[in-house]
Amino acid sequence: MKIKELTIDEMLKLKAVVLYVINKCDEIDYFHLFKILYFADRAHYAKYGRRIIQDTFCALPKGPVPSVLFDAIKVATKQATAVNNSPLSIISNSIESPDSAYYFILSAKELPDMEELSQSDIDCLDASIKENKNIDIDTLSTKSHDEAWENAWEKQKAHPMDAILMAKAGGANESMIEYIKENLLFKTWEHLLLIFYPIKKNRNLFYLI
Repeated sequence: MKIKELTIDEMLKLKAVVLYVINKCDEIDYFHLFKILYFADRAHYAKYGRRIIQDTFCALPKGPVPSVLFDAIKVATKQATAVNNSPLSIISNSIESPDSAYYFILSAKELPDMEELSQSDIDCLDASIKENKNIDIDTLSTKSHDEAWENAWEKQKAHPMDAILMAKAGGANESMIEYIKENLLFKTWEHLLLIFYPIKKNRNLFYLI
């Protein structure tokens, strides 16, 4: 299983989600940010069959970590550098760490683009913020060690987590799991079409040209 490379649209959606959570919390450490995003994404996937963000969660010792976002945060907090014109700058330029001694504390430099967020996105994010923002790190880490995390962790440290297992861990029933599998299969065929045929794509339609 590979870490997904995000499109610009997916990066913009991730940026909006991150800024929404940080602004709601005023400031937040990235550990709590990651877990809030994970539980919101998992719950949304289980209920609606659609993820809030497309970032790949990987199994790290203290729980799921969104890989692209983590890379962007490292750049924003000057723990790493990005190449020129890196898509990571879409996110890294919008957040900061006010105190370099506490580089893990994040604040927002912008307001979120609310047009990127659906009402169901907001509902799941708000619920996760309320439920998780004040839980101590050790308890939150243990809580996040669900079936999806355990499956990836047993394979290898930092291994990408399986999206279907995330949905199951979030309480998805069998009919929803089948719906998710069908969508994933469709996306696989969609990807193959983009490789083997000259296709111009927008969010709703394909046009063979």
